[in-house]
Amino acid sequence: MKTGKGIKEQSMAKGFAVLSVASILVKILSLFFIPIIRSLMGGSAGYQVYYSAYQVFAFVYVLATAGLPVAISKVVTELMTGTDHRQSKRAFRIARTAMMVLGAVLTLVLLIFAKPIAVATGYEDAWLGIAVIAPNILLCSVLSAYRGYLQGLKNMTPTAISQVAEQCVHLFVSIVAVLLLRNKGVVWMVAGASIGTLAGSVVALLVVYYYYHMQCSADRFETVICSGENRKEERSRYVRLLLAYSIPITLSAAIQYGGNLIDVFIVKGRLLAAGVPENLAETLHGDLSAARQLINVPSSLVTALCVSVLPIIAGLYAQKKKKAAVARAEYAFKLCFIVAVPCTVAMCAFAKPIYQLLGFGSHYQMLMLMSFSVLLMGIVHLQSSIMQSVNLLYASAAFMGVSVVVKAIFNYLLIGIPGLNIYGAVLSTYISYLVPIVFNSQMMLKKRGLKIRIFSAIAPSILGSAVMLVPSVPCYILLSKLLGASYFANMFAFMIAAVLAVIVYFIVMVKIGGICKEDIDSISPKFSKLLGLKENK
Repeated sequence: MKTGKGIKEQSMAKGFAVLSVASILVKILSLFFIPIIRSLMGGSAGYQVYYSAYQVFAFVYVLATAGLPVAISKVVTELMTGTDHRQSKRAFRIARTAMMVLGAVLTLVLLIFAKPIAVATGYEDAWLGIAVIAPNILLCSVLSAYRGYLQGLKNMTPTAISQVAEQCVHLFVSIVAVLLLRNKGVVWMVAGASIGTLAGSVVALLVVYYYYHMQCSADRFETVICSGENRKEERSRYVRLLLAYSIPITLSAAIQYGGNLIDVFIVKGRLLAAGVPENLAETLHGDLSAARQLINVPSSLVTALCVSVLPIIAGLYAQKKKKAAVARAEYAFKLCFIVAVPCTVAMCAFAKPIYQLLGFGSHYQMLMLMSFSVLLMGIVHLQSSIMQSVNLLYASAAFMGVSVVVKAIFNYLLIGIPGLNIYGAVLSTYISYLVPIVFNSQMMLKKRGLKIRIFSAIAPSILGSAVMLVPSVPCYILLSKLLGASYFANMFAFMIAAVLAVIVYFIVMVKIGGICKEDIDSISPKFSKLLGLKENK
């Protein structure tokens, strides 16, 4: 099926695969960016100044971009189930204008209050970085609108390509700017890193606009004459629909990222209350931030899955195909576990070499303990995406809010315990994820009659992940001893072990039916034929 003459729709698995490849590339680039920036800024303490500025930006970014792009994707999908494709484009244009206005207002607010916000976080040196990155809110607002429209057409390629282009430009410009401004101190180095973020967004916007222009050209002769609705009434209807979807989605995302921002305000103060010296408190806080950055690598794959699944399930629900929607949701969880479980196990088993490779220091135990949050985070995010697809938007936001409150309370209590200090944040993370998992499941069953068996397909992934460690861990240990303890020896040993783990995991999953021919066919029939996979009986 095509959306117009130009861009083909993608299956959930193919959309997931396209976004996953882009996410992996983006996160690999960012992982090697982190130690460079940490080194240039003088270690964990300096990096935490940059991270604090970025967390402030991320929170405002979510306020500007979390709701309307998802609403655009959902509305476009629902309108495309009919015959008047022109309606979806009109709805997008209204949303794009709203995004521009919202982005401009939030940019202005961030510019005006950059210094007071930085002071409130406890990292006053972050103020210039916040001010420099503020215009990015406007750019990202418009960028997200275009991405949302193209995702609503079930085409993830523009988003994927723009993400990779954005990250490449961001890293290059950031490193150059930080090097040029290094002699001016931390304040200016943080500002330099923010300039890179700004440049990346400009390039990404150009990429998605190019794809949007291609789509418009393809659809030019396929618009259907609008059926009798007054243009003003039509515009009002689209605005109400977009607001109805975007407000609760924005609340949900803002609450989630607000939790991260609360950490910026709470963690350092509670570490000091636990008797940790200020320099060590800043270092531990930086180490926690770095571990969370690593956790975001596999988590970005689940985010890609959420982006792919929303228009699919929203379209099925709009057509009242409840059984098909449940089947797609359960298949989405299967894909989630295929990715999240081995990533969780691998990050726990290889935490030490990962830290050594990235120059993150000796606190690799933090990553070992936090690695299982990849799985819980994946479940929560996928549940939220499904709930948004079936119009349980405010419930999703409310449960996320409860989760953040629980996390803040336990952070305050546990980090202040001298024997736990920074590891109290790890415990509170796990506790906070359990709340929405339980509530989301009950709400979907009671309000929509969707009995989604979340863990029905997790067993093969657990078995495959356990088996992949059998050859990969001894392989890494043996190569490390043979090659020595140098940086490049560690890199080579880790890469060989990682490739071996992936190959073994894939073979085991195919053998036990965790990955079948239909899964590969939905991504690439040619690849499935090349592998010689057989139909499931």
